[in-house]
Amino acid sequence: MTSSGMNTSTVIEQIIPEYVTDQTILQAGDKIVSINGEKTRIKSDVDSILLKSEGENLDVEVERNGEKIVLNMTPVAIEYGEMTRYILGVEVAQAENNFKNNLYYGFWETVEFVSSVGDGLVMLVTGKVNINQMTGPVGISGMVVQTNGVYDFVYLLAVISLSLGVTNLLPIPALDGGKIVLLIIEGIRKKKIEEETELKIQSIGFAFLILLSLYVSFNDVVRLF
Repeated sequence: MTSSGMNTSTVIEQIIPEYVTDQTILQAGDKIVSINGEKTRIKSDVDSILLKSEGENLDVEVERNGEKIVLNMTPVAIEYGEMTRYILGVEVAQAENNFKNNLYYGFWETVEFVSSVGDGLVMLVTGKVNINQMTGPVGISGMVVQTNGVYDFVYLLAVISLSLGVTNLLPIPALDGGKIVLLIIEGIRKKKIEEETELKIQSIGFAFLILLSLYVSFNDVVRLF
């Protein structure tokens, strides 16, 4: 599923010929409303659902000629580096660039991105994503260099800010999320954790974050060369 532009809708503009299969039952003009019962408000919603589908059959609800119909289809598998991606083999249209659409797509893009960060962390913990795929400061600097224009640069800054905000809420000592967990524990116990004990917990968390940062940065440098 491809597109270009800032506000990308879920309305199919055309079917990509090289990805046409016996399972291709979507048509130009179809608006993808939901997949497997999950609403698809923006293109990123579709991409996220396809990522989690692992190639299984999908119930794709579309709006066609004013009617809503459900199509059962199998996504197309393509190799993307060391990963397998699943797509619908369609190109979606860019929405009109106006104030209303900017608010709508900006809001749902933010919601979807925050959700995807959470999904990514779950996949990391469960082993579905390798830790070597994480990117640190060195990798991010490489992305900044590759940005094309002011819009891409500002978008990348927004993505980094959201990522840091979500990560900071993780229940890891030395992060705000870890502090929140300690406060909850104190509330349940109705007793303050001793300062020395809290300091030890925070130190362990800080050491873990430093080691993780060094490991990720090392992988970033290896990828550069």
